Amino acid sequence: GIWITESESREMGESLLDRVAGRYLAGDVSDPETGDLLLEKGALLDESALATLQRHKVAQVFVRNPLTCEARFGLCEKCYGEDLARGGVIRMGEAVGIIAAQSIGEPGTQLTLRTFHTGGVAGADDITQGLPRVEELFEARTPKGEAAIAEIDGTVDIFWEGEVRMLRISRTDLKRREVEIPAGYELTVASEDRVQEDTIVAQRGAAESNGSDEPDVILAGMDGEVFVEAEGDGYSLVVRREETDVWEVDIPANARLRVDKGDVVTAGEQLTEGAKNPKEILRIQGREACQLYLLGEVQKVYRSQGVDIHDKHIEVVLRQLLRRLMIRATGDTEFLPGELVDRFVFEDVNDAVVAKGGKPARAEPVVLGLTKAALNTESFLAAASFQETTRVLTEAAIRGQTDDLRGLKENVIIGKLIPVGTGFHTRLERQNEIEVEEPDLDLPEEMEEIDDDELEMDDLDFADIDMSELAGVPELGMEPLGVSGMNDEDEDDVDIDFGSLKSDDSDDIDVELN
Repeated sequence: GIWITESESREMGESLLDRVAGRYLAGDVSDPETGDLLLEKGALLDESALATLQRHKVAQVFVRNPLTCEARFGLCEKCYGEDLARGGVIRMGEAVGIIAAQSIGEPGTQLTLRTFHTGGVAGADDITQGLPRVEELFEARTPKGEAAIAEIDGTVDIFWEGEVRMLRISRTDLKRREVEIPAGYELTVASEDRVQEDTIVAQRGAAESNGSDEPDVILAGMDGEVFVEAEGDGYSLVVRREETDVWEVDIPANARLRVDKGDVVTAGEQLTEGAKNPKEILRIQGREACQLYLLGEVQKVYRSQGVDIHDKHIEVVLRQLLRRLMIRATGDTEFLPGELVDRFVFEDVNDAVVAKGGKPARAEPVVLGLTKAALNTESFLAAASFQETTRVLTEAAIRGQTDDLRGLKENVIIGKLIPVGTGFHTRLERQNEIEVEEPDLDLPEEMEEIDDDELEMDDLDFADIDMSELAGVPELGMEPLGVSGMNDEDEDDVDIDFGSLKSDDSDDIDVELN
């Protein structure tokens, strides 16, 4: 699930209650003042639940969401939430992807098509608004006038290097390591001494060293400054070290800063005016932050034009844009470096490799634009019907790909019943018919396990076997096979009469081998 807060909702021009209406809770909701349980995890946020949230002034709610749904194919009804068309729980087989695309596309006709320029000497670059901005977001393009983003937490410093304006963020981390010095050891360092990782800070006294399993010396274990505290019979020794992390970026002369010298910023915070790059947000802050940024920016465009779209429609589309991973290290898998892989496939392959004792692959999340995401689906038929048909089909043929025909486009191309609506239930019924359980054969106990050593041909007695029982198979309309007599003298000349081998609707076959 994801957290939806009152402050974020206000920034997007909507109330918290409107954003969480019709969703399922991914965690319990407690009263902010008393801590009493108001709503349990899994509850649907209907009108009565929303009234409870409003009455107790709840400022944030943890809800299930299409962005974090773990369903491999499609979505689960709990993460999608309420059916906005009919009310109530969404029905299985509903084409929520098509509904989402239509809900975003139809109001798009009301958006402006302009990109305008603000004048003035210190003016900003082109500001993209309206439909071009929506396209820029869904295609995950690097925006015009890209804003600088802080890569680490820390304090801002602004300075000039010649004619270049620089922004530096510095962070100081205090690392510490505690070392217990038991009784019987003598310290070899004093407080505020500088030590290395392998510096001896204490050693066992001569009287204590005989016949003991304790080490003769104790090492610092870390570079830093020593502080000694008496503790009972022994000592507690703390090694401390300050580590400074610095990140710098040059700021263009015409860029307008959003921070001042001495400000404390967090990783991912915007430092200059402009639009953030979704790829940078994904790299610095992760998948969820990237999804929420794209969601908020798309909603800003539509709401600025007076168009209301429910968040879940945009979330369904964004889920597909961030579904892929790029392989960085292959491990013992068959992936290739730089290959784009569905994250569910990646997890399955890695689990199988680890189960066999192999080394798993490593990958990083990527955000694909709509066009690229449509060409990187598991179905090559769906990809071929979109763009670059020749290339898609050629690659599919070279790889020997198979199409499971799970989606709509591939089934329309083939001419099969599409797996939505009633067709979804038809597919489920067929799958249940195919998944027939193996028959449970009630074998006698003595037949269940046969040892290979018991199968000795010398022990078999053929005298009691009536060969006439093997004469024919009446159920197949076949008469007994005629075999002429054979002896040792003419075993090279075998006479077999196939004339008696006859079925009801075939011609007589006469073959004689000499």
